[in-house]
Amino acid sequence: MIKNISIVFATVLLGVIVMLLIIFLTGCKTQRTIPKASRFSGDHTTVQIRGMWFICYQSRTNGFPRVPPPIHTAHCDCLVDKSRENFSSSDYKTYDADNLTIFFRDKSIECELQSKVQPPVNPV
Repeated sequence: MIKNISIVFATVLLGVIVMLLIIFLTGCKTQRTIPKASRFSGDHTTVQIRGMWFICYQSRTNGFPRVPPPIHTAHCDCLVDKSRENFSSSDYKTYDADNLTIFFRDKSIECELQSKVQPPVNPV
């Protein structure tokens, strides 16, 4: 009878040890986080970003005064984001003005096409 109790005790103890091992081994799994590549170069200053945005906004409100401001805001957000995706802060000094003008024109068209509401074709 004592032998049966020690067999039962040993079986229960072994079962508890196996369960604890399973819990510890599966519960202590490390999760690897893969860093995502940033959309932006990250070296633009706040003043540069605000400056690009303000020039865009002012140009659009002057060219299309009847278009509601939120449309201009969304367009300029898009344009500045595309600029930051393609250029680092120092790139603006190395590219000539003609290439930058072409870039901003093309990206402006892309932003217009992405927008659901577009300004009138002929500005006032």
